[in-house]
Amino acid sequence: MRERKAKTAAEPTRSELLLEIGTEELPAQFVAPALAELRHQAVRLFELSRLCHGPITTLATPRRLTLVVEGMSKAQEPAATEVMGPSKAVAIDPQGKPTKAAIGFAAGQGVPVEKLEIRATPKGDYLFAVKRDPGRKARVLLPDLLLQLLEGLSFPKTMRWNETGVRFARPIRWLLALYDGKPVPLQ
Repeated sequence: MRERKAKTAAEPTRSELLLEIGTEELPAQFVAPALAELRHQAVRLFELSRLCHGPITTLATPRRLTLVVEGMSKAQEPAATEVMGPSKAVAIDPQGKPTKAAIGFAAGQGVPVEKLEIRATPKGDYLFAVKRDPGRKARVLLPDLLLQLLEGLSFPKTMRWNETGVRFARPIRWLLALYDGKPVPLQ
C-alpha cells in the first residue's frame, strides 16, 4: 500500500462572495442606480465591519441584481480601542493601590483593574483601558450584513408584497448568497 502525505497547503485567507437578488422584472430606469448603490452600500458595510476585500463587481439583468466580491477576508481585522480614564492622582492612592475611581473605570470598560495602563499625556499621567477585539469570522457576520445591504437599497418607488414587510422595487423571488463556495443563510 502507498502512504498518502498530508496536505501542507495553507488555507487561503480570502474568499469570494456572491449575492444574487432575483426579482420580478425591474423597471429599466431602476437598474443602473440600484447597481451603483449596491456597490456603494457593500463597500460601506464591509468597511464598517472591518472586512477587507478586493474588487467588487455588480451585474444585472431585468430580473436580477448581482454583487461579486473578490478576495474577501475570512475574518474581521483585529482592532484595539483605547479609552482614557481618570488621572493617576485620582485613580491610584499613595500606597499604589487602585481607588474607587480606577475600579469603577475598569468595571465600566469591562477590563480587569490590573490591565489598566498609566500613560503620560499633555495633561499629566492618566489611566487607559485598552480593549482588544480579535475579530469574528466573516461567515458569522455575513448573514446580518447581507440583510442590511438589502434593506439599505432604495428605489424611487417600492412595494410590499408579503407579511415580512420588506420593501423593494419589485417582489423578491429568490436570494442566493455564497461565500467561499458555500451557502450563506438568509431569512
